[in-house]
Amino acid sequence: MIWFTIFSVLFLVLIVPAILGLALDIISAGEQPGYDTNKRLSIYGERGVAQKFISSGANLTAIGTSIRNPNLKNKKEVILNLYNADNKSVRTSILNGQNFQDGDFVKFIFTPIADSMNKTYVFTIFSPLAGPEETIEVFYFNLPTETILEFTYDEETYPGGFPLVTFHKPNSKFEVVKEIYSNLFSRLQLFGSQKL
Repeated sequence: MIWFTIFSVLFLVLIVPAILGLALDIISAGEQPGYDTNKRLSIYGERGVAQKFISSGANLTAIGTSIRNPNLKNKKEVILNLYNADNKSVRTSILNGQNFQDGDFVKFIFTPIADSMNKTYVFTIFSPLAGPEETIEVFYFNLPTETILEFTYDEETYPGGFPLVTFHKPNSKFEVVKEIYSNLFSRLQLFGSQKL
């Protein structure tokens, strides 16, 4: 029974992370920054928002942020257009408002951009067919971070922006598994060093 327990624990600690890591297609570049739920910008019709940010990794393939869909009224297209530093459109992602609940974390997924590491981009979010009664809302904060620079709303630009997370496609499954074990063993070493 003791051997079974030992092998079970070793399997869970050493093998399961690799299996789960092989299943990952995209990886987040960090955690979603905190935000005040009372600070929101309404999006409908021609009223959209623009966010300037820096991609912290290569193979940028998705942008996620929290979006409100009050009373689930917006059932129209919500469009994210991504532009490079030269203001050239590089990607578009279209979702339907009926696919996200009020306050959901929404991911706009697109074809990966291979050379996106440390490059500046701007994305816009519009819901052009929605009327004032079908508004969606994005949250924002007024302090810029290392990667979230500034946002534009009603033709005015402000520091800070949306609590966004960028997602990146790993170059290989081996890199993902290697990173998982690197983080796992560094945490175990840190835990062991605290005992001394």
